[in-house]
Amino acid sequence: NCETTMDKLACSMMFWTTFFMILYSDISSQPLYENNREDQVTTKQTEFYYQKLYEREIRLENQVNNFKKELDICRDSPSSIETQTTPYSRPGRNMSTGSRGTRFIVLFMTQYGITTQNVYITSENDVRLNIKTSPHLDALLKSQIVRNATISSSQHIILPHELELISFQKEVKSVLIETSDDVFVISHGDLYGSAGITTNIPLHKLSTKYVVISTEPVFRFKSQFALSTIEDNTTVTVTFKMKQNLSLTIERNTYYNGDVLHLRLDGFETYQIDHITDLTGTFIESSRPIAAFSGNDCNELENIGACDHLIEQLPPTDRVDDTYIVPPNSDDRDTLIRITAIESARITYVIDNVTYTQSVNKFDSLDTKISNKQTCFIKSEAPILVTAFGLRSKILNLGDPSMTIVPGLNQYLDYYKIFVP
Repeated sequence: NCETTMDKLACSMMFWTTFFMILYSDISSQPLYENNREDQVTTKQTEFYYQKLYEREIRLENQVNNFKKELDICRDSPSSIETQTTPYSRPGRNMSTGSRGTRFIVLFMTQYGITTQNVYITSENDVRLNIKTSPHLDALLKSQIVRNATISSSQHIILPHELELISFQKEVKSVLIETSDDVFVISHGDLYGSAGITTNIPLHKLSTKYVVISTEPVFRFKSQFALSTIEDNTTVTVTFKMKQNLSLTIERNTYYNGDVLHLRLDGFETYQIDHITDLTGTFIESSRPIAAFSGNDCNELENIGACDHLIEQLPPTDRVDDTYIVPPNSDDRDTLIRITAIESARITYVIDNVTYTQSVNKFDSLDTKISNKQTCFIKSEAPILVTAFGLRSKILNLGDPSMTIVPGLNQYLDYYKIFVP
């Protein structure tokens, strides 16, 4: 039983502690040199000897500490001792959380209309700000972007409309924002009747694999995704997944569902792709870390309300989680939840204490919906990407569509500073 085991562990710990103390005392009491020849030992040998002695002492201390931990585990368990196993390392755990950082890539995908390109930066304290872009960008345009400043709490920056991307063209339209301390960065493109906004992900969290999220376009609108490289000589492969297997022509080559596009881009270069069908599940992989964004130029969801620009910067697949909580929207707005599998997985989600379970194949998605009074808890066997689309209000003239990549539970922070336009 536990008490017997506790006694054994305690006795064992006392024995080994005593043994180590005697051993260490015996080592410490030995003369360093036993004859004249050993007195001639070099300084290097002396340092080596003491280094080994120090390492032995640390090793013995660690062993004693391990015995103490085992005894504490026993004391904490009143009825039994369970086998201690290494906990499952969830995606996102042991990595920096949230979206604070000191370096960010900003770009603006095509939007339906002439937009104002806004960037909002919030800091906890005074920080130095440096904004730069590609040396190959038009000089006049570049002069409207590059700057150095000190911000005390928040900063609103308007960038030229000409930075908006054009599909199927290699361009140098990304902007690098650098700060002397951690900040939050938000990109916000707006025009009359439409706005699209995303939280930007710091460079230290970017990687080489991404899964596109978009919605099925209506009318003349399109789904789209874009990427920006950070380093020169970056190769990118795009494996298309199309909800409708409609052909896509890029540089005189025709692509269908499952086909692969190859690109080579240098630092600050951008490339945008759009299509008349949903591109959710399209897989992007690069030889070096890149920034990736996706959404729709403008779209109506469920054929209700007006269209809005949908855009989100995508987290790398190695930064997504397996556990999520999706909160409701307000103003009588339903939320469409899209759960996308990074690997084939069995996914469980709970709404109003009702549990649903479904197996989803790699890069496939399942959709569900919650009302403005419901919350959805999601748990998966493997990493998943969760996106929440806010739908228009059913009773008020409010709330055109919105798009939010939902952060996993392991990305939660205890501090947020939000700038509201």
